[in-house]
Amino acid sequence: MSTLAKEAVHCTTVTVPFHGSKLFIINHVGEPYTPMKPIVEGMGLDWSSQFTKLKKRFSKGIAEITIPSEGGEQTMVCLALRKLAGWLNTISPNKVNPNIKENVIRYQEECDDVLYEYWTKGEVQRKLTRSRKSTATQLTPLRQTAERLITTGLGKIYPDIWRLVHQHFDVDHIHQLTPQQVTEAVEYLNVLEGEYLGKRQSMTTSVLDIELPITWWNQHEYILNTNGYNDFSHINPCRFPIKMLFGDCAPSAISSLLITLTQAGYDVSAARLEYLAHRHYAEIMYYAIEKISRDSSSILNKGTGFRISPNYKI
Repeated sequence: MSTLAKEAVHCTTVTVPFHGSKLFIINHVGEPYTPMKPIVEGMGLDWSSQFTKLKKRFSKGIAEITIPSEGGEQTMVCLALRKLAGWLNTISPNKVNPNIKENVIRYQEECDDVLYEYWTKGEVQRKLTRSRKSTATQLTPLRQTAERLITTGLGKIYPDIWRLVHQHFDVDHIHQLTPQQVTEAVEYLNVLEGEYLGKRQSMTTSVLDIELPITWWNQHEYILNTNGYNDFSHINPCRFPIKMLFGDCAPSAISSLLITLTQAGYDVSAARLEYLAHRHYAEIMYYAIEKISRDSSSILNKGTGFRISPNYKI
């Protein structure tokens, strides 16, 4: 991947102190992400080489996110927290400079745990290493299983998967699991996945009551008439009135569809994000072009200008 998608959105950022360094957790569209440069440099590694690795091997889990900082907003390369353990395991302590080996191991054993604690509890309530019974390597199969479940739908909210494991094995954190319990936890999650997929298939095979014909707009006759539109039966989308594409009071068949799918249990957050972006930019462009039209008309003559919507009754 040559470029990263830039997400210029407002994100909740939590500063996480870690052995004299400052790491961060970002709530990005409901999922925890962490800026990678502070972690890489905190370990003593070269950022440029690790950045290249991230783009090649973790492209589906990284994004450039604009976040607030002491010096103002800045864009940082962030990795989904669910992917962090996978990246940490790509670092071999025996192949790094001996001067940073101990620090690399410390990050591998504690970093993702500390970030997870801050994401779920807002703090590290006790020293994580005191009750560690499994190494980061031994926990890898469990983390990989959880990551797979996230993509299938069971793990829409990352902490919930771990909460199920915590409750089932009566632990506060997965590193308290013995190696034998790690194997049992993987099987436990596999069983949950099977149950979830079975329910999801049953849900998808049922018929959803979704009907959005052209006459759907008739229920919004008052709003349409207020905006000067009668007999709303557009066949040609080019004749769709532009002011119906934005605004809090403008009805939307797309929004109605997304709400219905969400209530039926489908995750349509990506579609909703794109839909809201279209409405946002439609409004910006409309008023920008309208201003250009007014300015050009006042400078040249009152008859000069252009229309954004068709100059005929619908």
